[in-house]
Amino acid sequence: MSSLLPAIRNRAVDHHQAQRLLVSSSYWQGCARKEFVAQQRKNLARSVFQQHSASDIGELVYKHSRRYHYLATYFGISVVMTVCLIHSCLLLTGYWPTAAEYDDPTKHMFLGVGLAFGTVLYLLSHALVSRTIMYIYYNEMTHRFLAVCYNWRMARKNLVFKPGDVQLVENYTSMIQLLRGGYVIDKQSYHISSCDFRSTRHYNLMLGSVNP
Repeated sequence: MSSLLPAIRNRAVDHHQAQRLLVSSSYWQGCARKEFVAQQRKNLARSVFQQHSASDIGELVYKHSRRYHYLATYFGISVVMTVCLIHSCLLLTGYWPTAAEYDDPTKHMFLGVGLAFGTVLYLLSHALVSRTIMYIYYNEMTHRFLAVCYNWRMARKNLVFKPGDVQLVENYTSMIQLLRGGYVIDKQSYHISSCDFRSTRHYNLMLGSVNP
C-alpha cells in the first residue's frame, strides 16, 4: 500500500503539470492569435492608408492662388444668369408686377441687353474655369505629372503627362490666350500660372527644359 502512494503522487503531479502546460500552451496560442489578427489589421490599415495617401499621386508642386476666386465668380454669374432668365420669363408672360409699365420694344431691349451681357459673362467665366489648371502633382518614382482641372460639365478632370509634354505657346493674341490659355496639354489649351509653382525646377521640368 505504501508503495502505491509515490506512484499516485507522481501521477497527480504529472497530471497537474500537464494541465499547466495545456493552459500555458492555450494561453500562448491565444496571444499568438491575437498578435496575428492585430498584425493583419495593422497591415490592412497600412495598405488602405497607402492607397489613399498623397504619395501615390506624387508631391503637390503647383496650386493656383486664385482658384477660389475663379470658382466663386463662375457660380455667382451662374446664379445671376438663372435669376435673369426667370425674371425674363416672368416679364414676357406678364406675371412681373411692373411689366405693364413698359411697352413691348422696351421689354425686348432690356431682355436682349441683359441676356447678351449675361451670356458673354457666363461664357467667359466658364472658359476661364474649365481651362485653368488648379493643382499639379509630380511623382518622382514614375516621372509623371498629374494635373487637376474641370471639364465643360464642371466635373473634376485629371490630366496625366510626362515631363516635356507641355508646350508653351507664346504667339497667341491676348484675347485668345485669355479664353484658351497659353499652355497646350494633349492638344488642349490650358491656363497655368507660372508664379504659383513651388519651385522653378518643377516648372522647367514640366516644359522639358531640364532632365528628371
